[in-house]
Amino acid sequence: MIYATKADIEEIWGAGFLADILPEDVDAEAAVAAALKRASEVIDLHLSARYELPLATLPPGLVGPAADIAVYLLANRHAVLTTTMEDRHKDAVDLLGRIGTGRAGLGVAEPRVSTDGDADAAAGSGAAFSANPRRFTRGTP
Repeated sequence: MIYATKADIEEIWGAGFLADILPEDVDAEAAVAAALKRASEVIDLHLSARYELPLATLPPGLVGPAADIAVYLLANRHAVLTTTMEDRHKDAVDLLGRIGTGRAGLGVAEPRVSTDGDADAAAGSGAAFSANPRRFTRGTP
């Protein structure tokens, strides 16, 4: 699944942004499509630790990180990388790491968490409790 579009990048970063960071001799459509595909692959690597892929719906919370990772890839490739781009890329990857470990979610479109083993097992931290049968009781001989 591709998590963002060229229009999303332009909405987040500004209408003329891509023209500013891409050299004139580069096919902008192909470069942006390749960067968005790669960004989505990076997102899938993180999500696959916790969710069954592909996701049934596009969580709106992944559009920004996908756009920021794609911009980082485009700018890094063409040597126009700025500190802002690096910081937003780092923040996006940190968020994906938190989602992958369960410390953050996907928001309203939160899919069912995949579990190893029983399909009806409760999703969570993986902690389980058990106890031995009671040996002593109060007041009962």
